[in-house]
Amino acid sequence: MKTGTPPPGATENLEWAASTVRGLPAYRGPVTFADFPDEATRPRLIHLNESPYPPSPRVVEAMSAAMHDINRYPDIFARALGNRIAAATGIAQSRILFGCGSDELIHFATVVTLAPGDEAVVPAPSFPRYAISTKLAGAIVRRVKLDAGGACDPEGLLAAIGPRTRLVFCCTPNPPSGGMMSAEALAAVARGVPDDVLLLVDEAYCEFGRHAGGPDVLAILRSRKGPWLVTRTFSKAYACAGLRVGYALCGDDSVAEAFRRAKLQFNVPTLSQVGALAAFEDDAYLASLLDRIATERARLAKGLAQFGLRVLPSAANFVSCVLEGPAAKAMAALEARGIFVRDWRDPEHLRELRIGIGTPEDTGATLEALGAYLRGET
Repeated sequence: MKTGTPPPGATENLEWAASTVRGLPAYRGPVTFADFPDEATRPRLIHLNESPYPPSPRVVEAMSAAMHDINRYPDIFARALGNRIAAATGIAQSRILFGCGSDELIHFATVVTLAPGDEAVVPAPSFPRYAISTKLAGAIVRRVKLDAGGACDPEGLLAAIGPRTRLVFCCTPNPPSGGMMSAEALAAVARGVPDDVLLLVDEAYCEFGRHAGGPDVLAILRSRKGPWLVTRTFSKAYACAGLRVGYALCGDDSVAEAFRRAKLQFNVPTLSQVGALAAFEDDAYLASLLDRIATERARLAKGLAQFGLRVLPSAANFVSCVLEGPAAKAMAALEARGIFVRDWRDPEHLRELRIGIGTPEDTGATLEALGAYLRGET
């Protein structure tokens, strides 16, 4: 699938790679659960779109029972998990690939499609991995603004495609906005992306989207003639962020084979595979989590609106609002009160604040703290 000509000569290649990496922002990493081992002093961490609830008890049970097998390498194809997902999606097990989170699979998409000088169309703002991996491939990022509701704009995505475009990213629901594409918008993208361009639809938040009445992305993409794949994850709705399991549903065997050649071997550990399978099979627990998140999402959105803020429609496990002043300032003020939220990390969106959905107690504390900030209280 890959096209284009890399820079000639070993020395030139090394210089090009070094300059490309130097051009990326310094990596510092976000604050995580591991930074606060003392539960008594742990702040409210609602900035990474994690589940505030633990995974299904079946996950813990299944992983505990599988401990005796960790002296062996894991199934490189994750066939037990793949077969279960195949039965649920109608995508053949041979066209389902797994990664260390869906972000690893998104990175592989740039590896198999992009060469220096190629282009990738990227919604913006959206998941940072799209642009980062595109730049690492030496390719050019074509940013496309979201629509007024914070969803990926089909007309903008299609208009940005040029003769060097090899990859088009699309995400629904979209972080950090939460906007969800309609069936008509997705169908327009599926039809409009040329047949020699890979279309990647990132559905990291698909379970939330479907719960909110969103379209069946796979059903829409099946009508596409050109190459496509959908990426999903167990990190969000399934409350398994620590397992690091993502998967790609490929539109045909050629896409699957390209990814299979590029992916790392043994990249999903045995315990992660077993835990993800147990989570996938517990439909009742998933439904309960989705209901809880939807309830708190509506409560949070209502509370933000009562402050007079513009609240973006969200079908994910977070809500974004637009402040009058810099979001980074509000973020720091809430952090001082023990609540971690996030700005959009985008130079064109400095007033947007993203708040993850937590427990009812998290929602109450966040609204109280943000209200105090907006009133100018210290």
